[in-house]
Amino acid sequence: MSSPLSRSALRLIGLAGLCWLAVTPLAAQVEAIVAPAKRTEVLARAQQIFAAKPVPSNAANPFFSESFNEVRFGTSGQAQVDTNVPAPAGPKTGGALLQAIALSLKPSGYFVFGGAPTLVFGQKRVKAGGLLTINFEGTEYTLEVTKLDRTNFTLRLNREEFTRPIK
Repeated sequence: MSSPLSRSALRLIGLAGLCWLAVTPLAAQVEAIVAPAKRTEVLARAQQIFAAKPVPSNAANPFFSESFNEVRFGTSGQAQVDTNVPAPAGPKTGGALLQAIALSLKPSGYFVFGGAPTLVFGQKRVKAGGLLTINFEGTEYTLEVTKLDRTNFTLRLNREEFTRPIK
């Protein structure tokens, strides 16, 4: 009676032999070195493919939306100016700024973990008393979540507070 170790060793040796038999003919078919003439031909073709091509000076930059629209919709190179664009607003008061920031926030969830209510903004989780750093109109603001319940949350910026519903 043979032990399980010897049976598995025999299986392993047999498997290695089968792999060797399968790989040997494949290795014989692979050409070890490419002929110099063939290498020269391949390198010349690669240089031709990857050579820098001249770009016209009036070519539109495809990374700007106007240029993309020119190519896609065939519009002329003239940008259309919207005259109804409002002028940028001046500095807002603390309360108006906090209200604008709070209304732009979109909480993605609310849950209670370990008895503490938690508000979720994407990957950020904030408990009452926690800080939330956001970027609003190109400026970074740090807001404090002062109160948090099932339906509302209160934010504080400097000395101003604003309460809004979660949904």
